[in-house]
Amino acid sequence: MAVSIYEVATEARVSIATVSRVLNGRPSAQVAPATQKRVREAALRLDYYPSGVARGLARGRMNTIGLVLYYEQPSVTSDPYLGPCLDGILAVHKRDHQNTVLFTKSSWAEALEHLPSFCNGHCDGLLVILPHTDSAIIGALAGLKVPFLLVGDSRDDPDLVCVDVDNVGAGRDAVRYLIGLGHRRIAAFCGNAIFCSSGQRLEGYRQAHEEAGLLYDPSLVRDGSYFPAPGSCDASVRALLDRPLAERPTAIFCFNDNIAIDTLHALRKHGIAVPQEMSVIGFDDVPAATAVHPALTTVRQPIRAIGERAADLLLAQINGAVVPGQKDLLPAQIIVRESTSPPPKLE
Repeated sequence: MAVSIYEVATEARVSIATVSRVLNGRPSAQVAPATQKRVREAALRLDYYPSGVARGLARGRMNTIGLVLYYEQPSVTSDPYLGPCLDGILAVHKRDHQNTVLFTKSSWAEALEHLPSFCNGHCDGLLVILPHTDSAIIGALAGLKVPFLLVGDSRDDPDLVCVDVDNVGAGRDAVRYLIGLGHRRIAAFCGNAIFCSSGQRLEGYRQAHEEAGLLYDPSLVRDGSYFPAPGSCDASVRALLDRPLAERPTAIFCFNDNIAIDTLHALRKHGIAVPQEMSVIGFDDVPAATAVHPALTTVRQPIRAIGERAADLLLAQINGAVVPGQKDLLPAQIIVRESTSPPPKLE
C-alpha cells in the first residue's frame, strides 16, 4: 500500500502543507532548515515520493531530464570535465526538445537527502554525473526503479547503465605508449579512490605491465587526488627521487592532467629535466596541458561525446530500449606533445 503525505507529515511532526512545500523543492522562508531536513528524512524512511518519475511516466512524458551532480570548484561551466560534458548533454536536449533541470548539491550525502525532490514527477529520468563510489544515492535510485544512468562512472554493477571513457583501456594504452618508448620502470600517480576511474586506470597500468612481461611494483604506485593543491605531488616525486638511480622510474603516468602539471612543477623544483630525465603523461587533455612547459603528453578522453551519448542513452532507456547493465565505454586517444621521450641511457 502506498505511503501517503499524511503519514510523512505525522512522522515528521509537521503539517501536510509543510511536507508539500519541502518535497516539491519550494520550501518557504518560514520552513526552518532543521524542519526541511526532518521532512526529507521522514520521506526517505517511509519510501515516500510525492509523484515519482514512474508515476509521471504513467501520466505522460514531461520532456524534462534532471542532472544530479556535486561540485566544489568555483565554476561548473569552466570545469574541464563538467563544462564539456554539460555542453554535450544540453546539445542533445536542445536537438530533441528536452528541458533540463540541474540538481547541484554540496555533497553526495546532501544529494541523497534531497532525493525526493529529484523524483517528484517533474523529470522523466536522471543523469547522475561523477558519483562517489561510497555514496548510497545509487542504491536508493536503483531501489526506486527510476530511469537513470551514471555519467563518467562505469562501476562493476550488472544492473547499472553507464556512459564513460574506457578507463582500463586508456590506462593500458598510456603505459603501452611509454613502454614503446623504451621505459621499463614507470610510476603511477593515482586519483581519488572514491572515483571508480582511478582504480580502473590502475588496472590498465597493471595490464600493460603484465602484457610486456614487466614486474608490477606497488612501491611505484602513489595515492593522490584529482584536485591536488599546488605542491601536493612534491612528496611523491621526492619518494621516487630518493631511490637509487638504477631503481628510479624513468616515466610517470599521472591519472589526470592536474596531477601531471603539479608533477612537472615538482620535478622542475628538484632539478629534473622533462622529458630528458623523466617522462610525464597525463589524462584528460585539459586546456592547461598546452600552457605548461614542456607541453603535456596526455590521454584525451571525449568528454563532450560522453555527455552526448549519455543524453541519448537515457532517452532510449526512458523509452524502454536499453537493457539493464548496458555500459557504453568510449575510446580515448593518446596526444603526444613534449613531456615524453625515450628514457635516458645510464652511464
